[in-house]
Amino acid sequence: MAESSILPDRGSSEAQGKNERLYRTALEQRDYINLELEAMDRGMKPFGLTKAIMTLYLHKQLIPMKELSEELRTQVIEHLKGKHVAKQAAR
Repeated sequence: MAESSILPDRGSSEAQGKNERLYRTALEQRDYINLELEAMDRGMKPFGLTKAIMTLYLHKQLIPMKELSEELRTQVIEHLKGKHVAKQAAR
């Protein structure tokens, strides 16, 4: 899949430091906090991250895990575990 400019890499400073919590979401509180943290890591506002993810989904640029082969699913899970460990160590 080609890289998309819709979702900036983590660490970009496009919107870092600006607070915005002016929209409604159906997320549980814990998931919303994770959304805020992910948005901050990408230098975005939570609204912008939600918009980017939904846009990627609608353009069929996101693949649900259940649609991946077992081998690819295992590789993705291992990759994400490694990123999570590195992220926790950095904080």
